[in-house]
Amino acid sequence: MDQEQEFYNRGLEKAQAGDFAGAVREFDRALRINPQLVEAYYKRGRCRFELGDRTGAIADYNQALQLQPERTEIYLSRGLTKLALKDNAGALADAEQSLKLNNNLAAAYSLQGTAYRRLGNLAEAIASFKQAANIYLAEKDKQNCQRCIDSITEIQAEQNRDRTALVTHTGFYYQVLQKVQRGNLREAWEDLNWLIQTDPNDAQAYSYRGMVLSKLGYYQQAINDLNQALQLNSQNLKAYCYRAIVRIEMGDYGGAINDCDRALQIDPNYIDAYIYRGNAHHKSANHRLAIEDYSRAIQEKSDDPQAYYQRASVRLDFEDLPGAIDDYQQAANIYFNRGDWQQYRKALDQIKKVQSRPQRSQRKNSSDFFSQTKSTSLTELQNQLIRMVGGYRDIAERLVDIARYKYPGMPEEWYWEKAMRDLERDR
Repeated sequence: MDQEQEFYNRGLEKAQAGDFAGAVREFDRALRINPQLVEAYYKRGRCRFELGDRTGAIADYNQALQLQPERTEIYLSRGLTKLALKDNAGALADAEQSLKLNNNLAAAYSLQGTAYRRLGNLAEAIASFKQAANIYLAEKDKQNCQRCIDSITEIQAEQNRDRTALVTHTGFYYQVLQKVQRGNLREAWEDLNWLIQTDPNDAQAYSYRGMVLSKLGYYQQAINDLNQALQLNSQNLKAYCYRAIVRIEMGDYGGAINDCDRALQIDPNYIDAYIYRGNAHHKSANHRLAIEDYSRAIQEKSDDPQAYYQRASVRLDFEDLPGAIDDYQQAANIYFNRGDWQQYRKALDQIKKVQSRPQRSQRKNSSDFFSQTKSTSLTELQNQLIRMVGGYRDIAERLVDIARYKYPGMPEEWYWEKAMRDLERDR
């Protein structure tokens, strides 16, 4: 018998006897003689796992798979080790690789189900455990079949608990918001205080309480609550926007813009973030960027009356009265279709106010705010952009078409200047 085989056999004997440390030493000896002995890496990895050396086990399984990448049992062992290391995504990848090699492996489906469950993908976990149970049943492995069925039952119980909690919380928050709309802010505040006492890690409760506190005028306490909401859930879009609203009230327009930017990094199509960022730009007298944000909100959701209403107020600031009237009318039409008569009448009142305003002899228009020189004509702007793109008019017109699509309802001069600014920014 070869000496390497003798050491390997001794390693197997010691492993079977439960002497895993001794087994590792024997496999070490075998591998010093033959570093290509796949079974020695595999068995040493399993012994290291039993000894609690999960990192060492992974290293052995990696080495074995480099030598024999078609071994499903090694992928499964490595996947189980990754589960122990809480690398659930890695365990799922190993289960899926095993199934690519053999799509009838009950153990691989079971590993897949466990990984999905830990990743929170409960529907996928149930499907995997069902597949494993069917294969175990066909193999007459009643014990493992029952384990899969038990796992399915546990997951379904978890889903039912989650649904119950969601319904309870949703109803509670609905009642709180109803109180806010009716102006019962103190009652809403007390309800949210109670909820946070029962669950100090409820990010949504902190977010709503921050909103209520801001309406009560307690801006710093509102900021504290919204900070806590974002510590508990850094992806909470409403919390970023609520905090932006509070910062606008406090005059911190830069902080509000930053909050909206962070919300848009998470979801580039989040309408509220564009509107509140537009509000902050408007308050800081950056009318060009305010118009761009409101126009982007309208592009994403053309039936949002707030975006039209806010854009109208900016247009009023630079005496674009026809544009303001158009936007107020759009907002009024949407409110009418929704049956929101209070806001509908408010928009109509704004139109009447604008129509009654005296016209200035040299009224500004939208292009005044976006041009470096007010006297720049449309032809001059067109020639400037065409020169910037090397004399190709068709390229210039395509850039302008993009601006028209993104920001509907703006003057023609504005689109040509917008295309130039975007081109300069991207260079």
